[in-house]
Amino acid sequence: MTVLIFFILSNYPPLDLVFHTFTNEGYYKYTNYDGSNIMQEGVHKNYGLDRIKRLHQFWLNKNHEAPDKALYRVFWKNPLAFWRWKNYFQDERYKLPYKDWDEIKALAEKNKSTTKNPNNSY
Repeated sequence: MTVLIFFILSNYPPLDLVFHTFTNEGYYKYTNYDGSNIMQEGVHKNYGLDRIKRLHQFWLNKNHEAPDKALYRVFWKNPLAFWRWKNYFQDERYKLPYKDWDEIKALAEKNKSTTKNPNNSY
């Protein structure tokens, strides 16, 4: 029972701030469809999701021909990270579509090979 109470309380102030400070640096990473625009929130640098969205929009303005214009999160919902449970339901970050790094890397490699050799001739 005590453990359950701790898990629940860890999702609310002031405990959530402690967990956020020590576990989230470098955790919130975002990308476009092929990994050519990777961004990361900084816990202590005031780099929130709004800034990430502005940077993504700036990238879209320069790359308007991009076939997929979505902003993806590359951090997953880890059920063992009990201090984030509330965020999984309430935080806008987790409403963004998830894309696995392996999928992004594969697409980036595919794009590199077609860009280097657009006619597929050697």
